[in-house]
Amino acid sequence: MSSPWPDRRRRRGGADLLERALEARAQLQEQFFRVDQLQRDVGGTVAQYAALLPDRARSTGVVPGWRQLDERASEAVLAYLGVLDAHDPVEELDPYRVGAAITAFERGVPALREVAEAVDRYLDQYGAELGRVGAVRERLARRLAAAQESVTRAEAAWRAMAEEGFSLPEADEALARARVAARKLAEIADRLGPDDAEEPAAVVERLAEEARSLATELPARLRTLAQRIPSLATRIDAVTTRSERMGEHMSGLRREFSYASWDDLARAEEELRTRLASAREGLEPLRRLHAAGDHAGALAALGRVEGDVRRASELVDAPRLRLERLREVKRDPQALLERARFALRDARLLLRRGAPQPWGGRLDALAHELIAVEGLLEGAHPDYWQLLTRVERIHAGVDGLVADFRADQAGRTRR
Repeated sequence: MSSPWPDRRRRRGGADLLERALEARAQLQEQFFRVDQLQRDVGGTVAQYAALLPDRARSTGVVPGWRQLDERASEAVLAYLGVLDAHDPVEELDPYRVGAAITAFERGVPALREVAEAVDRYLDQYGAELGRVGAVRERLARRLAAAQESVTRAEAAWRAMAEEGFSLPEADEALARARVAARKLAEIADRLGPDDAEEPAAVVERLAEEARSLATELPARLRTLAQRIPSLATRIDAVTTRSERMGEHMSGLRREFSYASWDDLARAEEELRTRLASAREGLEPLRRLHAAGDHAGALAALGRVEGDVRRASELVDAPRLRLERLREVKRDPQALLERARFALRDARLLLRRGAPQPWGGRLDALAHELIAVEGLLEGAHPDYWQLLTRVERIHAGVDGLVADFRADQAGRTRR
């Protein structure tokens, strides 16, 4: 290729001109690199700020201020690229075009410098606000790390279980679920904000705790199984003894109260006999599985027997407890209603100190329910069980209303 500088008499002057052009291009490129770096760094931080602190982003000038600067920077970069397209590589230009390149390079420098300086001023104004991003990212990282640590603890418990010689599919499956959840959380971590992260992190921790509990508690149950089997036999005998008065209590319910007050217990005696028989029959298979070292089978059998015993205990006491409660209500039903009226009055006094809606409507509904409940006492054979259960629901409704109201007031105070 022939040289663009053929004339020896002009070579010296041309070399000086080329040197000036190279220096001007270097200054232009330096400003471009500065703007490009600022645009990427600050732009990324502003994007994180908008994602992690959306409420603040809507109320400060951080995002709109950067949007204007970003547009200016993009325009300056496009102008820079246009200059290079027209005048570079300058080493290959005809000597007569080098001067024009120098002029174009030098004119491009101030525009880029002004953008960089504008970004510096922007950072002076909003740097502290953007600094919140780092604190939020740190809190988010700690939250995600805590979730992952919960899986680590579950894995440690599982390894300890395995080293002790226990093999329990239920614990294996629970740990696998926790690991899958933790892996999915790690995959989306970069896209999560502090509000978005709480729910999946809590899911990981819940699954990890379930796995850790199983790996800890199931072996503990197996270690004490030799003592639990005779204990279960004793409990079965105790329930059988208590069941001897069950017919007496059911008879009292039938004599003293309307059918609606005890019809849900009518088959309790039959179910109790079934549960006790099932529990007794389950003891021998449980002993065999334990003796054979079948951990999973022994735990499953233990769960079935304990479930039968637990349900039998509930059944055997249900008629007695129902009879005692109904007799108490029958002796003084007005005392039951008066306690409900007092709870409603107390709640109404509390609500007067705050906004009436929607709390007033909920309280009125409970008051109307109490009036309806009072009508249950009319007639020769009141349904005392319905009276009692509906009054208990009124108390639960009042408690829920008060809790919601106080939470709302606390939230308003924080805002």
